[in-house]
Amino acid sequence: MALPILILHGWGSNSLRWQKVRELLEEEGIEVLILDLPGFDITPFPDRPWSRDDYIKWIFQKVKERNWPKFNLLGHSFGGGLAVKIATNPTLFKKGGGVEKLILVAPAIIKRKSIKTYLFYLIASFGKKIFSLPGLKIFYPLAEKLIYKLAGARDYYVAEGVMKETMKGLGEEDLEALLEKVKTPTLILWGKKDDVLPLKDAYYLKEKIGGSQLKIIPGAGHSPHRETPAELAEIIIDFFQ
Repeated sequence: MALPILILHGWGSNSLRWQKVRELLEEEGIEVLILDLPGFDITPFPDRPWSRDDYIKWIFQKVKERNWPKFNLLGHSFGGGLAVKIATNPTLFKKGGGVEKLILVAPAIIKRKSIKTYLFYLIASFGKKIFSLPGLKIFYPLAEKLIYKLAGARDYYVAEGVMKETMKGLGEEDLEALLEKVKTPTLILWGKKDDVLPLKDAYYLKEKIGGSQLKIIPGAGHSPHRETPAELAEIIIDFFQ
């Protein structure tokens, strides 16, 4: 029987969106823990901006309650970055413990500096000043939403309170350097129709993580756990076997 699996959801998501996958895995006798990461409605916001290390410390407090020395780990999008940090840090585990197998579902790891990124920061920094001018203030919410969408920064736009600062801090951390340090058997999963993170990232990760496998799900976008849960669960089970 496969070891239990810890699932880390993406930014703005929660455990409820993974319930179908959970059910399918549990039907195969796999114990599943899906944590609701702080700041996304179900678990309260942090009282200050959190780093990835803060999230990982919180995650391991929950894992400790399960008494899992070893477990399989799946991270989706934002959760994928957390999963890579966990898998490459043996000091998090007691002797003999660790991540048995790693599954990265469209992980948000690759940093990009493009005209869209610069546009995003420009609006974030100066937008309120520009739209404070007489006659323009009423248009600020609509303009902000439109520009953030064009800049690929929807997650930042919908973030509230301390989570905006949390997201800005997370974006400054370089995770790419960790990829070549991943020694855990790794499966990379990507939806062919992903319009959030480009498919080329999947091939880049495959190249950087030695011995990793890559599976492309034709009918899925950025959220295969919602779009093609049965296919996703089947791939996970096959990987465990």
